[in-house]
Amino acid sequence: MAKRATPVERDERRRKVAYLLIAGVTTNKIAETVAVNRKTVLLDAKAIRAEWARARIEAYDRYAAEQLVILAEVQRANWEATMRGDTKASTTVLRVCDQRARLLGLYAPAKLDVQDERMQSRAAFEDEVQSLLAKLDAADPAADASRGCRDPRH
Repeated sequence: MAKRATPVERDERRRKVAYLLIAGVTTNKIAETVAVNRKTVLLDAKAIRAEWARARIEAYDRYAAEQLVILAEVQRANWEATMRGDTKASTTVLRVCDQRARLLGLYAPAKLDVQDERMQSRAAFEDEVQSLLAKLDAADPAADASRGCRDPRH
């Protein structure tokens, strides 16, 4: 049975695996290069990617916090002039508010459920298309010849 790596050895191995992952080396080649089995490389890659995700989130949070402080200072610097009716300062304050809202994700789109009960299947959708095309043809018979094929499956 292979000896279990110490935390220091594991961290060193993961640094090598991370370097090779970034370089685009295959899992099998990484296993061969680092002298471990494929499963170990897969587990290391999972741990590495989780660490990268944590680091990305921390960096984003740090950046967002810094930006919020900057925006607060810009707003503070322009607030008095805004209250006196200075339109340039007012525009700056409104832009700060907009940037803060964007940074905090307040403009994120709402998820809408636009499913139509009549179109639960492809067949129902095709039937609906045929029905609508028939109504168009009835309203303008000359348009029928100009549109060509009516079957949406073609």
